[in-house]
Amino acid sequence: MDPQKIGQFICSLRKKNGMTQSELAQKLMVTSQAVSKWENGRGIPDIEMLKQISELFHVDLETLLNGEEKKKKEIDKKIFLFLGLGILVCIVLVFYFFFQNNQGFSFSDVVSSNESFSIKGVAAYSDEQSSIFISDIVYLDEENTHEEYVSIECLLYEADGNVERKIGESGIIQSDKVQSLNEFLKQIEFHIDSFEISCKNLSESNLYLAIHALTKENKTETYIVPLELTSCMVH
Repeated sequence: MDPQKIGQFICSLRKKNGMTQSELAQKLMVTSQAVSKWENGRGIPDIEMLKQISELFHVDLETLLNGEEKKKKEIDKKIFLFLGLGILVCIVLVFYFFFQNNQGFSFSDVVSSNESFSIKGVAAYSDEQSSIFISDIVYLDEENTHEEYVSIECLLYEADGNVERKIGESGIIQSDKVQSLNEFLKQIEFHIDSFEISCKNLSESNLYLAIHALTKENKTETYIVPLELTSCMVH
């Protein structure tokens, strides 16, 4: 799931239908800035918004998440010279497209279950590929603290019982001057294409973010943000 590719596809659909960013924003009841952010690949619409976009432009969700129309297979013209082989090839193609079109994506919103944090994310996966995207991490209690930081590191974990697996990391983000937690969090995004998870254990998975923030007094503060995945859906 490539944010840039999805954004370019939404942009092409909008232009193909003769809409400006403002007109699309009005139809979706969002701001023009939100549409611009999607089209520039700096974020992905949440699952409800993706469904609205797919219905508006009459494309299925799998196509929207792939960021391109499905490529049609071309049949070599030489096949028509061999009627017997042609029939066999047609049968093979029928079965191929039947199974290909039924390998739909399962997808889910990824949200924070910590009241102090707001997070937007989408997990999308099929038998052949899977990915998870997390962005727009906001600390909601920042008005209650005046702490400022010089660096931050954010890690994404999946816990299975007593076993924890790190599936993503932001790396250490530093600043020449002290900043609030939210100023650092604006720079954090997770885009993981190798996230291997099935529909069965998706709802049972225990995902969480570990945010390590270093204060100007060289003290590390850690925030643990449990994540929730909405119910599993298959298109």
